[in-house]
Amino acid sequence: MNFLLASAVPPIDDPLPTPREWHYKDILAMKPQDQKEWRLACQQELDSLKEHNVFELADLPKGHKTIGNHWVFDIKSDKHKKARLVAKGYRQVEGIDYNEIFSPVVHYETVQFMIALAALNDWYISGLDVKTAFLYGELDEEIYMDQPEGFKVKGKEKMVWRLKHAIYGLKQAALAWWKALEASMKQLGFQ
Repeated sequence: MNFLLASAVPPIDDPLPTPREWHYKDILAMKPQDQKEWRLACQQELDSLKEHNVFELADLPKGHKTIGNHWVFDIKSDKHKKARLVAKGYRQVEGIDYNEIFSPVVHYETVQFMIALAALNDWYISGLDVKTAFLYGELDEEIYMDQPEGFKVKGKEKMVWRLKHAIYGLKQAALAWWKALEASMKQLGFQ
């Protein structure tokens, strides 16, 4: 299939990188108007993190290391510019930064079964997307992260973020989200 697709669509000699391949420095090289729009997208992400009480500015305790982060950019189907701050979870050390990462996942067979049941019983099905899902998961571990590129607090550049809630990219983010979801479902009376 890949061979047929490659034959049907000639390769582009010098493809422009997609927004997902950009780095923050690529934003700084853009025209002022584009730069302003992307910085606004970054600021909206940071505002969301603050709203969810994800971090607090702190001095890095002696003996602790920080994990880095990077911006992930995207242009949505409605042309909305989206920036997401993602932790460099690959730098986390098991036993120090996390102990457990397992989180249950749904099997396709289960989803297919539920859709079949709904069709047979004429049930209504609805789905939802939790826009900031991982930000609801509380962390059990003490994790410090560098301030994001382009948005360091003036006069406090040496300080770091102490993460209180999970952030995309952390090894334990899915587990923390699952624990928050499980607690909410139990509170609603589900078993």
